[in-house]
Amino acid sequence: FFYKNVFIFHNLNLHHRRRHHTQAETIIGGNELGRKVMEEARHSAIQFAQSHGRKPSLAVITVGTLKRYTHASRRVQLYSNHSQSWFTKTDTGRANGFDVTEIQLDAETTTTDKLLSEIYKIRDKVDGIQIMWPFPPHIDSARVFNAVPVEKDVDGIHYIGQTELGKEDAYPPVTPAAAMELMKEYGVNPRGKHAVVVGRSPIVGSPVAYMLRREGAAVSVVHRDVEDDILKELVGQADILVTCAGNPGCIDAEWLKEGVEVINVGTTFSEDFDCLVSDVKGDIGSKASRFSPVPGGVGPISSPMLFRNTVKAAWDQANAGESGWKKETASIRKSFHFDSYTEALEFMQKVDKLSTVMDHHAGIRIVHKCVKGVDLEMSFFSFDAKELTEKDFDAAQAVDLIHGNNQIKMSDFSYNLQEDAVAKFPAEPRGSSKLLKVDSSGRVSYYSHFGKAIPEMLEGCHVVFNNSRVLDARLSVVVSNNQKVELMLLDLGNIDSSAPCQEQEIQAMIRCGVSAGDKYIEPVSGVTVEVMNVFGIWEEEEDSGGNGTNCTVKIHSNECIGDFLNSNGSVPIPPYLLREADPNDKLRYNNVYAKDGGSVAAPTAGLHFTDEVLESIGESNMNQLTLHVGAGTFMPVLSKDARDHRMHAETFCVNVRELKTIVNALERGKPLVVVGTTSTRTLESLFWLGVKRIRGLSLGDNATNLVLEQFEWIPLSVGDGKYISAAESLKALIEGKEDDDMISGRTSLMITPNSYKFRVIDHLITNFHAPDSTLMLLVSAFLGKQTNIKEIYEGAQARGYRFLSYGDSCLFSKPGMRLPSEK
Repeated sequence: FFYKNVFIFHNLNLHHRRRHHTQAETIIGGNELGRKVMEEARHSAIQFAQSHGRKPSLAVITVGTLKRYTHASRRVQLYSNHSQSWFTKTDTGRANGFDVTEIQLDAETTTTDKLLSEIYKIRDKVDGIQIMWPFPPHIDSARVFNAVPVEKDVDGIHYIGQTELGKEDAYPPVTPAAAMELMKEYGVNPRGKHAVVVGRSPIVGSPVAYMLRREGAAVSVVHRDVEDDILKELVGQADILVTCAGNPGCIDAEWLKEGVEVINVGTTFSEDFDCLVSDVKGDIGSKASRFSPVPGGVGPISSPMLFRNTVKAAWDQANAGESGWKKETASIRKSFHFDSYTEALEFMQKVDKLSTVMDHHAGIRIVHKCVKGVDLEMSFFSFDAKELTEKDFDAAQAVDLIHGNNQIKMSDFSYNLQEDAVAKFPAEPRGSSKLLKVDSSGRVSYYSHFGKAIPEMLEGCHVVFNNSRVLDARLSVVVSNNQKVELMLLDLGNIDSSAPCQEQEIQAMIRCGVSAGDKYIEPVSGVTVEVMNVFGIWEEEEDSGGNGTNCTVKIHSNECIGDFLNSNGSVPIPPYLLREADPNDKLRYNNVYAKDGGSVAAPTAGLHFTDEVLESIGESNMNQLTLHVGAGTFMPVLSKDARDHRMHAETFCVNVRELKTIVNALERGKPLVVVGTTSTRTLESLFWLGVKRIRGLSLGDNATNLVLEQFEWIPLSVGDGKYISAAESLKALIEGKEDDDMISGRTSLMITPNSYKFRVIDHLITNFHAPDSTLMLLVSAFLGKQTNIKEIYEGAQARGYRFLSYGDSCLFSKPGMRLPSEK
């Protein structure tokens, strides 16, 4: 009898649902999502404690006894546990790696000033502060809320104001954020729909309405005191109904529009039924296409969202506190020391170039102390505002990224690659390689067969491939004593493949010392190869054949480069394979979808895909772009600080029609899975080039020859660059162009850990990379601080995974970004 009453009152009697719905289709449940979000927060908290020697910390301040806490113990007993409950935050924090301080103040004796005093005492000791609402009537809520620093506002008191000021990463109020997260999880898309929010409290109803508007919904907000006939009319118009009143049965299920999606946020504990009840009475399932249950809907997600905000606040404040910038009334300042005036001048020139792109220049004062070097003081302030702005802090961070204590040590992102882990040949048959998966919370799982595992994982996603084809770019030339030495073409991306060879200079490596003007014979064709310019040493590992000479050459042949290489060259398999190319490499060192020739190294993440896997993904869920891979991809990072490594440039080309399809996928909220670091580099480069266009900055020589420099993303991310969406940026890049037009250019983008935020891609399919490569930096940046790349790679080796170009595959998810197949 008890359960029968509970289910009827909660609108969950499954026998009353419409017959054509199954339970899985109808119920928008939050238990599993809450568990995942809490697990992500816990994992990040552990990483934070390992990095900083303390746990993330939260203070919860309550004045008086809140009505909704009256039955807290019974609610925990019935519906929750002490590791994930809203009502036992100290225990929940302890179970998940957080320090929580709960401060309970007496309602009668606590004045506004006393409450403010408690906030002032605790706010410098914790990472996050949650002020429980509502207050007793005599408390000045505005003064109290304003006392909570924005950077510690983990329950989103300042969220709407901060967001309106352009701060897109402001911490959201946790219950509204839980409701929106649940909608996102189940694909409830508000865009273009009429959403009705019942309830207007400042902590739930109003923020939910604001968030829905930002997602493109037309929103009506109804408070609980509206007459029933008006409430009935509006409820009956809703495509999406969000109930936040906390008034049991104030809405009759009979009022609902056929097919409405209902998110139950407002709940009340009923002593009569000894259970939680929602704002809706009657059988929701008779009208709603989907609805969140009570209990088990939004509730289980709220506490995990609070701890997610708290650990993010801990990371953000820790990173800000290590910068060395001193905050003053209307400016921030930092002192630098240089051993020489030349070093100081070079630094100022870097900052000047940075400032031009940021459109925010620094104030600089220098004191030359002769043999003791140069002291330089730098400041940022907003002249018009007469106070510090977000752009000042962003500009300061940009300076730190190019100089200072943010050194990127390759040893932090390297690992011990065992010789027998390097795959000398591809897996047979194609697609039978192993797959390692790192999900959005950092959990690692292992799969024995890529081709069997990947199709299901990619369901509901949009996949982007690099279709560049590898040319036979390895030649030889005859030097003195009739000795043959290797001539490897390094970069064919900017070569006109249809023009005769003799009309073009091609970057190459000759594995011996050469001088400009030297002429050699290519032995297969008998054609002369002339050295045009010499740039210096081409550095490689000794096991790869040792160093060579980086130069440009002219091949004196009337054939186009593609035909010449096809007749005389061999497949440029990586030097670390320590073998000659065999006939099978011609097929297996290219992807099945490869089209446009121009690479001298394979975009190897695609080597695992078969025609059958592509067919399972579906043509409408795929796009292709082209980035011609250069041999620079094999260049090890030899500098002590990876920021000093000179990143190689590569040529990209994307059809406007393809970009439009990608934009459409982004706007529809489809997760973007990018196959390979080359595709990643292309899409992220296109994003920053779109930001340049929005800002009115030069894109390069002309509209079809775009240029992005190595660290140009740093100043572009200052100010409005932080808030431009991927779709907005790409749309700006293709504005006014026809579908058959091409967007092309060169990118030197270098993606580094601890600083770069990915703007376009959600998930990455890639291989296992060499320990001293820039690709290790890219995947480390993608996985973020929650994941130790060295542990993942070394664990894979222990399990027999094969590494590098012909090795096994990985599927990485960006922290917090789940695949649809996991939902």
